[in-house]
Amino acid sequence: MKTDKKSGEIYLLPNILTLVNVSFGFLSVLAVFDRNYSRAAFWIVMAAIIDGFDGIIARATRTHSDYGIHLDSLADAFSFCAVPTILLYFWGFRPVAPSGSGFFFSLIFLIAGILRLARYNVLQKQKLDRRFYKGLTTPSASLLIAAIVLYHPQPLSIKLHTFILAFIVIALSFCMISNIKYRNFLSFNFRHRIDILRAFLLAILFISLFIYPKILLLFYFSLNVLSGPSMYFYGLLKNRRQKILSSKAKEESL
Repeated sequence: MKTDKKSGEIYLLPNILTLVNVSFGFLSVLAVFDRNYSRAAFWIVMAAIIDGFDGIIARATRTHSDYGIHLDSLADAFSFCAVPTILLYFWGFRPVAPSGSGFFFSLIFLIAGILRLARYNVLQKQKLDRRFYKGLTTPSASLLIAAIVLYHPQPLSIKLHTFILAFIVIALSFCMISNIKYRNFLSFNFRHRIDILRAFLLAILFISLFIYPKILLLFYFSLNVLSGPSMYFYGLLKNRRQKILSSKAKEESL
């Protein structure tokens, strides 16, 4: 009976990056307990960057394995599910909302993220189109939370703001467990050539990111979250229009 050799292999570089991801998540938790919420959000962003490089390096060097997949999933459950949940509760809900409702909305995010990761592990066994993800990824959801906190690091003190945050948490949770397709922006080829216009736009983007980091991070991660539902509804409208045009063509041919 043949066994898959890669199932038990442990590769050094991608797994070290995964553990760095966990370390940044732990630093974020410590920052939350120190009430330094902007630093907590910063460490979540750093954890997401390391998580992205982890996957890119594993695929580029062909050092991915079942062990690495499960380790990465456990790390994501901590850094992008548990840690943002703690940040949401102490920064957004605890100062204003009753403890019960704050616990409830924070827990929704945690449960949705873990369900999303469990489904991802199951889908990994199938040969799916790597250009797309099914449902919003946990790093993308936590990055939007981190961007909001970076933009407004002071704990929420107005009930309306807490209500808006609760709506955002529910929307993010739904997007994570939904079947909406999201583009995988990390599935690119470093050897792929780009024209001068794209290179110029990328240069402007990176320069602007250094000048206006909080605004651009919030804008980009919001756009990323909204991209899935936007493309989904665009596809529905496009299909509906094609059906109407085809039915009209049939009527005219009669």
